[in-house]
Amino acid sequence: MSNLSMPSADGSAVELPARSGVKPHERRRFIWMVLITITAVYFLILVGGTVRATGAGMGCPDWPLCFGQFVPPTQESQLPPDWRVRYADRGYDTADFDPVKTWTEYLNRLVGATIGLLAILTVLAARPFRREQPVVFWSSLGGLLFIAFNGWLGSMVVASNLRPVMISAHMVGAFLVQMCFIYAVVRAAGPQALLAQRITSPQAGQTTQQSPTLRELPSWFRSLVLATLAALTLQIFLGIQIRESVDLISRIATDLTRDQWIEAIPWIFEVHRSFSWVLLGLCLYLMFRVYQSPFRRTRAGLMAALLVGFTAFEMALGGALNHLGFPLIAQPVHLLTAHLMFGLLWFLYAVVSPSFSKAQSKNSKTMDLQHV
Repeated sequence: MSNLSMPSADGSAVELPARSGVKPHERRRFIWMVLITITAVYFLILVGGTVRATGAGMGCPDWPLCFGQFVPPTQESQLPPDWRVRYADRGYDTADFDPVKTWTEYLNRLVGATIGLLAILTVLAARPFRREQPVVFWSSLGGLLFIAFNGWLGSMVVASNLRPVMISAHMVGAFLVQMCFIYAVVRAAGPQALLAQRITSPQAGQTTQQSPTLRELPSWFRSLVLATLAALTLQIFLGIQIRESVDLISRIATDLTRDQWIEAIPWIFEVHRSFSWVLLGLCLYLMFRVYQSPFRRTRAGLMAALLVGFTAFEMALGGALNHLGFPLIAQPVHLLTAHLMFGLLWFLYAVVSPSFSKAQSKNSKTMDLQHV
């Protein structure tokens, strides 16, 4: 039976020992399927952020149809004759029909439906793991269920006429989806692929692969990752409160222009801005500790470096929102970057989690034989 090949942190191929329960091509197929699904989830987050930033959330005032049609109209003459009366409680008693906003929201729904199909395919691809690694299958199924739940929340967002708390719950659902799929791919790929590094011997001039064990990290490293993840979660919670404030200001303070919104946000904005420096410090220290360990040339090292880069970029976007008059393009990118940071930290925690450490210990003999 052939081994499963997976690229390492430096781009070289890492051979994963074949396991009796899951065939190499089944493991490879699942890994690629779940990575495609995760990428699609992040794309949907960007699209959803664009919907909110452009005010297109009520572009389709009903769900799952749009103005009672499967395909949205492109001009007002295609709307039902009584559309203003029918959708008066959604703001259309006075609002004009905007085909751009309508199709922006409709495309958001199409992407969401596509992700639902991808999640179903991911669960089907995870079926071979049910006996050997049931956590992979159940994590994938959890991701699918959270996608379905988040789709229902999306309908509630429309039904509530964009009630801020429903929008926030809808966004939290996206975090739960990525947590499930990231954990599934970490467990499916296994420690040898995720922690492999290439070592070149100066004497022999040969390159070999070896995987440092989690025991080589300080005992408190897992706590550091968890503390950084908790700090990011708090920062995201503060950001959610600011977003709800902005939504309220944009609705009530109609006399304010977009660049004046930031001045009307309460004190929580100052806390959010200052706490970003704490988060950056934690990420820098985390990267420093990873680069001081044998994990610097593994995916863990790559993810730690990306985390610092994304954190700095997120702070720059926050500065743009603060000093450049709340530019529209910065809002969805700011949201996406926060999700990417969370995904990277969750990946690191999944790798250093006790369950992953046990999996590495279980396969240590096989890995040692592989490197002889």
